[in-house]
Amino acid sequence: MRLTVLGSGDAFSGCGCNSGYVLDSRVLVDCGAPAHVLARRAELTAADLRLVLLTHFHADHTFMLPGVLGHLAFASDARGELIIAGPIGTREYVIRLLNDGYGQRIRDMIERFITLTFVGLQDGSDVTLAGYRVRAHAVVHSLGPSLAYAVSDGGGTTVGFSGDSTLCAGLERVIDQSDLMVCECTALTPPVSGGHMWAGEVEQLMRDHPDTRFLLSHLSERGEVRGALMAHDLLTLDVTPGT
Repeated sequence: MRLTVLGSGDAFSGCGCNSGYVLDSRVLVDCGAPAHVLARRAELTAADLRLVLLTHFHADHTFMLPGVLGHLAFASDARGELIIAGPIGTREYVIRLLNDGYGQRIRDMIERFITLTFVGLQDGSDVTLAGYRVRAHAVVHSLGPSLAYAVSDGGGTTVGFSGDSTLCAGLERVIDQSDLMVCECTALTPPVSGGHMWAGEVEQLMRDHPDTRFLLSHLSERGEVRGALMAHDLLTLDVTPGT
């Protein structure tokens, strides 16, 4: 499975673009980064996109989704079916983003050229979407509902995504299921507010889950965390079991 980091920064620091990750050109996890722009720089093809997963409804994880949907509608080679999945309320939230961002005319165009299917997920969901197994786990953040995901390809390789989270049981479960864990690390030193984690907590997670490799993202500053990979915008990794 190939993972491309589109955005590795937190909401406000400017350390990197806001959250966005792509698996195999087919799955987009969160859309705070301008995915339709950055995907081209990463040599990804918009026409391949089949699934969008949203971890929660904060702006730095979702606000560029109308731009992506508009791009797909205007690009004739990218039109087709697209699943948008996330916490309960995802359909209503995305429609509100489209209406507020661009109005009814652009929404009508998107819905004319793209067959949108919305899927609501919750803690314990275990579904197959666009050929990928998606397991959802509730996590604790300042905005609810919030989900972490373990996404597996047909061969069983699994990449986990924490979204934004504090230390909690749902986060532990998704780490256990993952070969590579894309884990938020908003700060290198405490304190960190708003339902986020800092490096000391992530180091504890790595000690507790030695069989899972960690890629740290949602960064407010650049630095090192011993034993972890640090994400940067447009980083690409090939993930295999035991990575």
